[in-house]
Amino acid sequence: MPTTVCLPDFDLPTRSASGYLLRWIVPRLEPVQLFSILDRRGPFVLSAPQSDIIIGTGHGDVNVFTGQNEEMILEIGQYNPIEVKGKIIKLLSCQCGVALVPDLVKNGAACAMGYSDDYIWVMDQELSMTPWADKVFAAKSLMPVIAGLNALLDGKTAKEALETELAQYDCNAEVEEDELVKACLEFNRDNAVLQGDPEATIRPRPGLLLPFRLIPPPPILLPITG
Repeated sequence: MPTTVCLPDFDLPTRSASGYLLRWIVPRLEPVQLFSILDRRGPFVLSAPQSDIIIGTGHGDVNVFTGQNEEMILEIGQYNPIEVKGKIIKLLSCQCGVALVPDLVKNGAACAMGYSDDYIWVMDQELSMTPWADKVFAAKSLMPVIAGLNALLDGKTAKEALETELAQYDCNAEVEEDELVKACLEFNRDNAVLQGDPEATIRPRPGLLLPFRLIPPPPILLPITG
């Protein structure tokens, strides 16, 4: 069964998060990866019903999760339950844990994970072309997410995957000297939520095959003003 992965890349936060998924998660998965301009509602509707897990990063709010250029992907009252029925869903997005995550479970998702407030982390803008190389800043917040996702892909339960993520936040915060980075880690840890069946699992995926080479994405194109 394929995996649906939403990977927008139109600004620094989405490029940073998507870069880590491209480096550490996508190589373990079958299609469908909705990267960049493919991360839109139409392709999602076609791919999601066939998947056993939906992994998404992107901007969000309490009732909506968005893709490339903030196009709606999932919004309360605007999606078909068949898109989420029986699936494990992980949304690396701001505030979706407040209302959208419970709504996904209400509409049939086996379980859904998100965050009840903004997801915040520090990024190195100079590494926007190779965001997975941002080990000094972004890695400290995003690698716990990666660890949790890899636990899911190893066949662990949703509860075990979330516990893996939370434990890595604690581990990183304990040794972090930068107060801002430390605060981000503790904030994200405290706002992580899991709704639905904590014992839900998916079919395990193969381990990460190395070495492989990532092709840098194109530059972020910003509108010309003035």
